Amino acid sequence: MQTTAEGETARPGGLGLQVVALILATLVPVAWLIGRRTVPPPLPVPLVLNPAEPIVALRLSAEGLMAGPTPTHLAAPADAGGAYRLELLPGGGDPGARPPYRLKLMGPGGNEVWQGSWAGTKEERLQVVLPAGGLQSGPHTIVSVDTTGRLRSFPFLVP
Repeated sequence: MQTTAEGETARPGGLGLQVVALILATLVPVAWLIGRRTVPPPLPVPLVLNPAEPIVALRLSAEGLMAGPTPTHLAAPADAGGAYRLELLPGGGDPGARPPYRLKLMGPGGNEVWQGSWAGTKEERLQVVLPAGGLQSGPHTIVSVDTTGRLRSFPFLVP
């Protein structure tokens, strides 16, 4: 340390810089969180579908198993940018089903591909449109969970 003529010790020059760096380091995460909450949500993207494409009705798997004995087999789409239109009854026809429903798309190996929610009634059918290019070949399952926690699964095979 350096001493001055009056006997006082002088502060090192880097201490002030360290204090400023620590203050900035604490403010950056706060500013990031504030900025993240002010970003507007993404706008929905228009979806163009071929009305001649078939709508595939998915069947409820027995006992809620994610890989039922007879999953629905999907046909390969006619064009490369095609989509699958899947229709299901999220409540599975159960009179005890309680909407809203949490929906998950599980891919091969059980990894989650997509999730969402739907607040329709228990008698309404739901259509899910999945782009064919975003799905791997193999077994997939749409899992529906109502507010009572009852799980229903709709397995299907992608070519």
